[in-house]
Amino acid sequence: MKITTVRIDGQMLVLRPGQDLDELKARIVEAAKNGAGFVELETVGRSAVSVMITPHIGVRFESIEKVQAEVEEWESHPPVIDFDYFGTYEAEL
Repeated sequence: MKITTVRIDGQMLVLRPGQDLDELKARIVEAAKNGAGFVELETVGRSAVSVMITPHIGVRFESIEKVQAEVEEWESHPPVIDFDYFGTYEAEL
């Protein structure tokens, strides 16, 4: 199963399968062009997440293949990747 992740401002979110990625990318670009705006993302294990997008925030999409068991595990225990205040990060995958 193809899983798409998006990294915004140092945090990785696992997107729910079936989302229209072209439409989501267009909403992100539109928010950045307008100076700032919230964009809603449908994520695995976290429901809907609203993210403030500005022209100064980098956004990276990545698609990876995962087996169904991994996806089901992420739904009940979403991966956590957050940067701390000192520029390092903690990863729990």
